[in-house]
Amino acid sequence: MHTKTVYEEKVLREMQALPAPAQEKLARIIHFMRSEIMLSEFDEKKTTEEFLSVCGTWEDDRSVEEQIRDIYSSRKSTNRAEKIF
Repeated sequence: MHTKTVYEEKVLREMQALPAPAQEKLARIIHFMRSEIMLSEFDEKKTTEEFLSVCGTWEDDRSVEEQIRDIYSSRKSTNRAEKIF
């Protein structure tokens, strides 16, 4: 296998010295670092899609004013903080 850099050679040598289960773990760590930590460029569209994939959609036929009024009317007054101090 042809390596590109001296660091690639070092990593390969270190990995070859490990037992197979440890090599698998190291491969997963490298994959995680490349995909999650060392992003080559910020992809706003991909980031937005990932964020929206974990969010539900908001469906409400009421006007914004009605929704805000509902939120405020459902709030309850509390004095819980007074007990802390």
